[in-house]
Amino acid sequence: VPPGMRCAVLSAACAAVLLRSFVEVSIPRNTETLLVPAPGQMRPACFGRPGARPTVECRASTGDAGAKAQPQRSKLVQAWGAFGVVGYLSYGIQKVVPIVLDGLGAIDQWWQWGLLGACLLFFAYVEGYKGFQLGFSPRVVSRAYIVSEEAEGAPFWHKLLAPAFCIGYFHGTKKRVITSWVVTLVIFAVVVGVKQLDNPYRAIIDAGVIVGLMWGVVSIIVLFVQQITREKPPDFDPALPEDTMYTKPEL
Repeated sequence: VPPGMRCAVLSAACAAVLLRSFVEVSIPRNTETLLVPAPGQMRPACFGRPGARPTVECRASTGDAGAKAQPQRSKLVQAWGAFGVVGYLSYGIQKVVPIVLDGLGAIDQWWQWGLLGACLLFFAYVEGYKGFQLGFSPRVVSRAYIVSEEAEGAPFWHKLLAPAFCIGYFHGTKKRVITSWVVTLVIFAVVVGVKQLDNPYRAIIDAGVIVGLMWGVVSIIVLFVQQITREKPPDFDPALPEDTMYTKPEL
């Protein structure tokens, strides 16, 4: 079987597994229940008889419920932030795929195929599931929702650089900003180190990287679609600074 065909089959299988895993994990864990108040806690009826005016208690409660208006948000900015990150990850996949296709042809031992399988599983779990699905991806989508707010005092360049905002390169807690930059530098150093390896070992590691990046792309897209349809961000801390001008979500 040609190396290109083997790589395509492996990539398709991994994509199917990660999508199924993501759908299973993203099922809501808590279901809403209807709580019936005790007899002594019953609220007065808003209308005692047909045509009657609401009671004072009902008018007050209705006013309180409608007093908190939701801020205006731009779905265009949300899409730019989330899919800008998707494009960034997809560019990395595009750069690595030719290297993997060339390097797989150098595999000539059965244990090297076993090493490839182990590498794919390792990157799928550590990078894809633990790194992207449980951390990076929900943070990206949540921060895309945040930066889309038409907040007073929010600079326009936040929206212009929405993908970088979503990754957490700026306007985050001190820990979040430092972590985002350090992780980026570490990844860059690892890429430089992997380039020094000979094939097929470089191709084996890069194949795992592709699986992890594909997992990240799929998870961001799925979370973004859920956010748009539900009009609610993921239940994930966007790590905003204390003095932020944006509305912090209730977690």
